[in-house]
Amino acid sequence: MLRKTVMSMVLVFILTLALGLVTAQAKTTDSKTPAVDVMTQAIGSAAKEADNSSSLATVTRKQINDNIYEYTMVIKVGKGQYDKIGIHRIVKEESPWVPIAAEKAVMMIHGDSCNFNTAFGTIPGQPASDSLSAFLAQKGVDVWGIDLRWTFVPDTATDFTFMKKWDTKLHVKDIKLAVKFARAVRALTGSGHGKIFMLGHSRGAQFLYAYANNESQLPEPARDLRGIIPMDMVYKFSPADSLLAQAALERYQAYKSLYDSGTYVNNDGQNLKGLAWLTASDPDGISPIIPGFTNKQAALSVLTATYATYQPLQPITPFYHYLAGTFDENGLPDGLQYVEQMDKILEIALASPSFQSMGEIIDGEAIISGAVEVPYDDHLADIKLPVLYVGAAGGMGEYGVYTTTLLGSSDVTVQVVTLLPAEAKALDYGHADLIWADNAEELVWEPIYDWLELR
Repeated sequence: MLRKTVMSMVLVFILTLALGLVTAQAKTTDSKTPAVDVMTQAIGSAAKEADNSSSLATVTRKQINDNIYEYTMVIKVGKGQYDKIGIHRIVKEESPWVPIAAEKAVMMIHGDSCNFNTAFGTIPGQPASDSLSAFLAQKGVDVWGIDLRWTFVPDTATDFTFMKKWDTKLHVKDIKLAVKFARAVRALTGSGHGKIFMLGHSRGAQFLYAYANNESQLPEPARDLRGIIPMDMVYKFSPADSLLAQAALERYQAYKSLYDSGTYVNNDGQNLKGLAWLTASDPDGISPIIPGFTNKQAALSVLTATYATYQPLQPITPFYHYLAGTFDENGLPDGLQYVEQMDKILEIALASPSFQSMGEIIDGEAIISGAVEVPYDDHLADIKLPVLYVGAAGGMGEYGVYTTTLLGSSDVTVQVVTLLPAEAKALDYGHADLIWADNAEELVWEPIYDWLELR
């Protein structure tokens, strides 16, 4: 989300200095002709189904753990330099380039300031098996995911006019291509052409709801989804939370004003990278962002008291924060409750994309506010798929449950991770703890797998 703070210009300069010190994780590349031929065939049929002109650019394969491998496909979806998406498949193999036949598959959609790997997959400096995608793959699930277009925009970019028309509609179209591709590849590699599940975290859940909303109007044979798993996202506020809906309208107006003045990019990812680099290189140095704080304290403050970074706007929920923190006797942040190694979060920040298109952020606030006409919420009552809503008490939590009551589904499961009393919500399980916390496997990932197993 966009922040009106003094840190942006400082962090751009800092990050520019840091770029030379951050190296990308090496990938294992291979080019087995039969496997690539299958994917080329699949992208052709998927593009036709999704009405999305595209072509397969690259295919890579690397080992995650034991017999689990990740295939990463880059798909060209337009003529522009950054008109491309990434599609990931994490799956057990029977032999090299031969995946197991998996009855169930899930497509994962990442949120803001993330890509597939920093949200769900392999992170530089961290065990490759320590992720939601690897956890599910180990259980025999065929895991797929997408990197949205803006994840390919480099840190050095300065002209973002190409993002002007990048919005929810465009991203949902790209997601549809990824889903059609996944189903085609599964059919060609022994897993059948059955429908698949979709999981979206944060902004990814916005796209998930928009996808299911659109799909509900298609004939049954043209539909892709078997069930949906929105993670910690408000799509609609309850009438009882009208003040929060009003705050969403004010954020919409602020972001739309920036967009109308020619700002088509959000650079929160760049700011987080700057904070991460300062913390990694000089944790005890005086922060140029928050007077009186060290660099580590400043980074922890943004992560654990995220709600305070929205000023002068209001946060999406009153005590919304990325990660649950710990605080000293003076109330200053001194650590994370559920992530033992701060380095893990720094690695994630440094590996994440710097820029994101403003269009879907504006769409999101319009949807949440309920006061702006958008084409992404007209058919919620027609969504009759099985639903698992997973929330975090210190994120959007219970506020995200109301959307599930607007759906037409008779199979709705709600799980909000709540570890503290209601009056301590500012310290409770955070928005990103769901995917990054050390105890996420027990509290979040296992319940997701159990739900999938029953459907």
